[in-house]
Amino acid sequence: MAVQQIKRRRNMRSAKRTALRRKRRRQVLFGFILVCILLVWGISYFLLYRSVSKYPQNKICDNIYIGSVNVSGMTKDKAVKELEKHLKKDRETKVTLKVQKKSVEVTLEELGLNYGKVEKVAQKAVDYGKKGSVFSRYSKLRKLKKEKVVFEKNIDIKDKAAKATLKEKAVPLAAHAVDASITIKDSKPTITKAKEGKTVDITKSIEVLEEYLNTKWKHKDFSIKMVMKQEKPKVKEKDLESVTDELGSFSTDAGGGERWKNLKTGAEMLNGTVLMPGEEASVHDLTAPYDEEHGYVPAGSYENGQVVDSYGGGICQVSTTLYNALLYSEVEITKRYPHSMLINYVEPSRDAAIAGDTKDLKFKNNYDTPIYIHGEIDDNNQLTFAIYGKETRPENRKIKLVSETTKTEEYSVTYKTNSEAAIGSMEYTGSPHIGKTARLWKVIYEDGEEVGKEQINDSYYKKSDQIIEVGTKSDNPEASALVKNAVATQDKDKINAAIAQAAAI
Repeated sequence: MAVQQIKRRRNMRSAKRTALRRKRRRQVLFGFILVCILLVWGISYFLLYRSVSKYPQNKICDNIYIGSVNVSGMTKDKAVKELEKHLKKDRETKVTLKVQKKSVEVTLEELGLNYGKVEKVAQKAVDYGKKGSVFSRYSKLRKLKKEKVVFEKNIDIKDKAAKATLKEKAVPLAAHAVDASITIKDSKPTITKAKEGKTVDITKSIEVLEEYLNTKWKHKDFSIKMVMKQEKPKVKEKDLESVTDELGSFSTDAGGGERWKNLKTGAEMLNGTVLMPGEEASVHDLTAPYDEEHGYVPAGSYENGQVVDSYGGGICQVSTTLYNALLYSEVEITKRYPHSMLINYVEPSRDAAIAGDTKDLKFKNNYDTPIYIHGEIDDNNQLTFAIYGKETRPENRKIKLVSETTKTEEYSVTYKTNSEAAIGSMEYTGSPHIGKTARLWKVIYEDGEEVGKEQINDSYYKKSDQIIEVGTKSDNPEASALVKNAVATQDKDKINAAIAQAAAI
């Protein structure tokens, strides 16, 4: 029994030693394998690191594109410049805007084509294969050897430019709603019915354009349909039913010649204008542009204190005649400017000048019902404007416009030399005008008695001197100098004396 126990103990100790030896061998083997793995990993990492580190950090790797632009090997700045170069070329692309059955051609430059966040996308291209773990960088760089990597650039169009272009070029092509209109014949109004129509939905059309540019555009000329929306007339028949009364009118003589044509064109453009309550109008906007295409011809007008021929010359008489009709109708005037110098077809302070973007006549319908403007050159050659609406003023109330001159400034005579004209000759040039300061009053009467007086405006008209050019051309320098010196004094008697003396030399 004792012998068996001893053998059992020996066997157990032997088994433990055997197990221990096996465990140690396994540990040694595991350690060896781990060392080999680490060694292989280290060598691989070193080789991969060397492989990915050979690419310059500030340059884009090969086979990388931003949109359709190959930016391989470029720095960020060079990539940005290359994109700007392509942007310039892309802006020359022609786009046909289709509006119902009509179309118009514009360029992407007119629509404000732009590449969004160019700096950011160029930086992404530079960073590709340069950021992240060595293994991810190696994977990306290996991918470049098989296929190109494309970073999409965001294409947009500048909202302000696109809206302005669509408004100018596309919107006019639509079959717009037609407002109810009114014509006056023999002081009797006739109403024409309104019609619904369509117009370009500018906001949605811009969205469609941007989507096309970012998803389908091949950097070539293309056509695209504008998004349309229903358009209802602003003025309906029932709105004009109240236009039954003449509120005020005024006439000036239309004269003749080329100026007459401009008066007729301007009156026709204003004729038929309907203003709803609270609506404002601009004579310039309603009658411009002043060019041959729109029916205007060159005629006399003021420019820098002189009378010169320009397209639309005479449009100021149109605005002036309308201004007085509006005043008699007691329509609110929101903007009005006097001429630079006096005119002869109305009294001072009763004029209203039009000059490009600097002078305009604007007015607002301050009635509770619509007003209608009737303008024409009648059978008596009178340029006439009449304002129609619903009369709400008392029958016994009348107004009178009174012009008051508060200051007068006489023009002067200025002498100038003319080296190309024969010595002693005199040529009268310029457009001499006296200067004036004036104001306009509205005098109110009830039952023929004055009950009130309101100042409407203050006006200043500068003087324009008479210019006399004195000839100094002569073969005798002494004679020429004599007249020149006399002209410098601006003394009439000395100039005449010098001319006489020069003739005797």
